Amino acid sequence: MKITPLLRSLVLACLLAAVPAARADYKQAVAYYNQEQFAKAIQELKPDLDKSPDWEFGQRLLGLCYLGLGNNALAVSSFTRAAELQSTAFSTYYGLGQAYFNMQKYADSVTALGRAETLAAREKNPEAEKTRVYRLRGAAHYRLQRFDAAAADLARALRNGNGDWTGHSMLGVSYLNTNRTGEAITELERALAMKPGDPSVREALGKAYFKKGITALSGKDYAAAIQALGKAREYDARNGYLHYNLAEAYLFQKRYPDAEKSLGQAVALLPNHAGVHARLGLVYEKQKKWDQALKAYRKADALAPSKEIKEAIQRITENRKQ
Repeated sequence: MKITPLLRSLVLACLLAAVPAARADYKQAVAYYNQEQFAKAIQELKPDLDKSPDWEFGQRLLGLCYLGLGNNALAVSSFTRAAELQSTAFSTYYGLGQAYFNMQKYADSVTALGRAETLAAREKNPEAEKTRVYRLRGAAHYRLQRFDAAAADLARALRNGNGDWTGHSMLGVSYLNTNRTGEAITELERALAMKPGDPSVREALGKAYFKKGITALSGKDYAAAIQALGKAREYDARNGYLHYNLAEAYLFQKRYPDAEKSLGQAVALLPNHAGVHARLGLVYEKQKKWDQALKAYRKADALAPSKEIKEAIQRITENRKQ
């Protein structure tokens, strides 16, 4: 991970004061750190830290240097030592949270960032620092599948600053997993506008609209179901169950040709699903397409025999004789 100029300026602002005069090389170490010459900064810090391992400032800056080099394990070690030395610096705990996050130790990251949040109020721009905490902690909660907590943090981060597409995407998926479907669609649409065509966002949007459509179908709001499921189809046209449920909505509105078309797509995607063939048989029956209805019912019966399907086959056979 490359440390951003914002983090470096934050560190410099809170580190340079109150450093013991005996630390002759700390200014050079800070200068190297500011130039992103992290290895040289470590070389300047090491002699004093070897003599005085309880030097909190040195352990903190050492952790930031290791973080800049991508050595997250040593960064954790140095930040942890600074914390043991009663560090009250925001950068100690934010840096620790970032290092843990990079190591995929998300629960530890959340813990460290909780401490960083309490210390953000002491910074020059506390709201900006809290936003950074919320963004990173929200991502950690997201990876832990703690979607309620992720949604809370990510929403606060986006309220306080301009988020990128990943923030909106993670918030949208978090809302989707906590049954806040309308809000999920809003955030995912924003993410897709920022990164058009992204497959992960498109997949999530398909699921969100599908869920909205199923809810409407269950509530017998067939027009809303058709609208939502039709939108889902734009993002997830290979979902056979989507076409099946869209056909259900058309069927209840007696739009039999539309239902037939959707079920034809469902059959192509779910060829061994007896229920799809049975429903297609019913739609053909409603249109008095007896031969096609009989074929569909017989296919359903071959896949999963049932009394109801056998009765339908008998009914169609009798209708064909008339």
